[in-house]
Amino acid sequence: MTENTRDCIRIKRLLLIGQISVYFGLLILTLRQLWLYPAHHYPYVVVIMSIGFLPSLLALRFKPAAQPYILVINSLLLVSCVFILLQEWALSGVFILVPVYALLFQQRHIYLFSAICSIVLYTALSSLILFSENKSSMQFVVLLDMLTIFLILVFIIYYVFKDLRWRNIREARHVQTIYTLSLSVEARDPYTQGHSERVARIVRIIADRLPQLDSELAYNSGLVHDVGKLSITDSVLQKENRMTGGEYELMKTHTTIGAKLCNNLNISEEIVEGVLHHHERFDGTGYPHGLQGEEIPLIARVLSIADAIDAMCSNRSYRSALELNHVYAELDRCKGSQFDPVLVKLVQEIWREIELLYEEEGE
Repeated sequence: MTENTRDCIRIKRLLLIGQISVYFGLLILTLRQLWLYPAHHYPYVVVIMSIGFLPSLLALRFKPAAQPYILVINSLLLVSCVFILLQEWALSGVFILVPVYALLFQQRHIYLFSAICSIVLYTALSSLILFSENKSSMQFVVLLDMLTIFLILVFIIYYVFKDLRWRNIREARHVQTIYTLSLSVEARDPYTQGHSERVARIVRIIADRLPQLDSELAYNSGLVHDVGKLSITDSVLQKENRMTGGEYELMKTHTTIGAKLCNNLNISEEIVEGVLHHHERFDGTGYPHGLQGEEIPLIARVLSIADAIDAMCSNRSYRSALELNHVYAELDRCKGSQFDPVLVKLVQEIWREIELLYEEEGE
């Protein structure tokens, strides 16, 4: 999947999230309309809230960098229209929803843009009260209270967001450190050069179809899954023939050692689980803990398949790389024993994307 395709899918998801949120607000307003007291201009509000996110579809025609701003502006216009039509000044707090929505883009400048625009619009629209014939001191107090709460929330959210971003950057640096170490492993073994990167790319292809997994986190887990092999001696790591029983037992320790290394660097627990359990088997005969079925963390089950695919598609000292159709057949043969059958079915459905990955590698 290309970067543009991922961005397009992400924007469509955000559009869906925004529209569902608006429909939920419309449901609450309708319940109030029916059982409590009627709202001003209710029919117009229903129309605007029903189709309010449709203009955002135009964002898909623009460059990815402009799309978040278009969605934020559309959200601001939608909130402003509803606010003006309802003429209920206590609802001015809905403007805070726009910066909260902007957090989904995970970019500080988009959040600041939405926060500043929300405050400016809120202040401009609220100032209409000062020129209203029906203005009252209570309305003015409510507006000031809401503005105070708005500013405090924007401030708090910004610093929480900033802290989370700092943690993500710190984790990215840790992953980059381990990735460098992982490259050192590959430099020691000519048969595994590029293995971690290819595994990471396959994992991301699969994770893109699994809402339970963060695709970037899964990708990073693929990058570092074999980092524990740094502890394996060259005589075992570079052995041209099949390993003896003792050598195989030594090789198996790379999962636990890799997990400890990741833990020491405060890497995400999900990444650690992938590193530790990517050699578990679905039937419970794998290592290091002999976990079975869904006892194995999802990220590890995905890694297991991705690792096996690239191992079969790569040259080894004791055999040549297998053809992709043979690899496909092996996955099918081993589903339920070595691999999660549900994940195997998913991989088979997206097999063409994996084929394209290896076709690119061969160019």
